[in-house]
Amino acid sequence: MKNGYELLADMEQLLKDCIYVSNECLPDDFKDHRTDGVTLRTLEYKCNQRDAISDFEQARQERAIRVEFYADDIANGREINYIMK
Repeated sequence: MKNGYELLADMEQLLKDCIYVSNECLPDDFKDHRTDGVTLRTLEYKCNQRDAISDFEQARQERAIRVEFYADDIANGREINYIMK
């Protein structure tokens, strides 16, 4: 049996399948040339795919932040406070 939060999530996905956006309103990357429009769920999926960063890129960004903190500690003569992953 599903709880209320799961039911709301299911309802949200079903609602996203009901909303269509015309191809005329969309940039070329989001158009579906097989039909006249695209569901909101499909648009959300395409946006997530476009905006996603790889695990490697995310790790690289986290490393750069840690190195910046360490360099600041060294430049100010403080003991290095190691940041856990």
